[in-house]
Amino acid sequence: MPETVQGAVTAGLGGLRQARDRAFVAALVTTAVPVTLQAMMSTSRTMVDAVLVARLGTDEIAAIGYGSRVVFVVMLATLGMADGGAVIIAQFRGSGDAARARRATAVTTVVTACIALTAFAACLVWARPLVALATEDPRVVDLGAQYVRAVSGMILPFAVISSLAAALRCVGRAKVTAGCALVGVVLHLTLAYALVFGHWGLPAYGVRGAGWATLASTCAEALLLAGYVYLTGNVVAFRVRDCVEGFRDGIFAKIRRVGMPVSLSSTSWALGILAYSVLVGRAGTEELAVLSMVNPLESFAIAVFIGVSTAAGVMVGGSLGERDRQRTWLLSKALLIWTAGIALLTGLVLLSSYFWLSALYDGVGPATLDVARDTVLVLGFVFLFRAMNITIQNGLLRAGGDTVFVLRVDLFTQWAVAVPLTALLTLVWEVPFPLVFLAVNAEEIARFFISGHRVLRRRWMRVLVD
Repeated sequence: MPETVQGAVTAGLGGLRQARDRAFVAALVTTAVPVTLQAMMSTSRTMVDAVLVARLGTDEIAAIGYGSRVVFVVMLATLGMADGGAVIIAQFRGSGDAARARRATAVTTVVTACIALTAFAACLVWARPLVALATEDPRVVDLGAQYVRAVSGMILPFAVISSLAAALRCVGRAKVTAGCALVGVVLHLTLAYALVFGHWGLPAYGVRGAGWATLASTCAEALLLAGYVYLTGNVVAFRVRDCVEGFRDGIFAKIRRVGMPVSLSSTSWALGILAYSVLVGRAGTEELAVLSMVNPLESFAIAVFIGVSTAAGVMVGGSLGERDRQRTWLLSKALLIWTAGIALLTGLVLLSSYFWLSALYDGVGPATLDVARDTVLVLGFVFLFRAMNITIQNGLLRAGGDTVFVLRVDLFTQWAVAVPLTALLTLVWEVPFPLVFLAVNAEEIARFFISGHRVLRRRWMRVLVD
């Protein structure tokens, strides 16, 4: 057997052994499961809003689907900065420097809060023009603007949740964030049911009620999380002094170097998603409604791999903080093996939604449901690429500080491949929506091959802390 082939086989077997290692599996499950549950519970707000509002009509679900995409852009900008900060926090923890990990948490929270405040003001002032980008239907524009104004206040508490949750995961307290998220989800479900339809003596506010329910439940979740951090005296409970010292001793520069590309990458990706919604909305209200129906299913599936990628970031970041590159490589291969296996199972679940989608959206017309069924078949087949990309980019490359490369890949695959292709199919050729949805996901296929090649070269494994 040639030496290079033998080396590849040996490396592959090492990854399989690591994937079966009990300590590895325990570490993966301990972080990934609570984060997955938290992400699913956060995503369930969108699902609940879509299912409830679908009973009001096609215009309502189209409006809330697009309106949630507008706010989603801002949420990903803050979440990206929080994830970038988590890379530094994880490496400080891996090196045993708890004080600087706390300062990194402080700086991350301040920066994400500033981004959130700016975005909140923009959404509040320009809600109607933002919705009008996607449709000329005056009713959909009016409903969408109502929802954006109602829900935009949740951006600031979401920034606090993102920063504190990222820090808690790095210190092994991921279960706490999941518990707080559960309380928020239950509160949201209760309030949304009451405010959308007018139960328990409350007026029926429709889409505005869904937005207010999201705002109230997110504020409650943020208060619970902050209360836990400070009442228990957790290691990430920072003070004003930690913020000042964090900016003085160069931690902000480290977070900016890693977090800014992550935030820009996340924002670029979210803007691309918004661009897809605009293009689909220009094709028709029915198409926009189908996209709004499929998005919650996709978000639920993605939540699984947010957990896996977060665990990957914590494990790989800690290993790099310990300067153990060989272990980092074995961990990376094992994480990719697990991602591929879970992705296949998730894809099968998405394919099965073809049969039960009508039960979920029983207020939607049969023609719209038929298009949505065909679209989830496309989603099931392309989801493997998306799942692998989440772990590769969000988990491995970002943990090694390779965030500028991730930003470049995201910009290229989305704006040079998927957006032009989607525009061509919607504005010029006017093909059936499932093919449009395949064009939207063309970026995932291109991104998989580019980023996968980067991982195999191992140049992304960098130590970022002293």
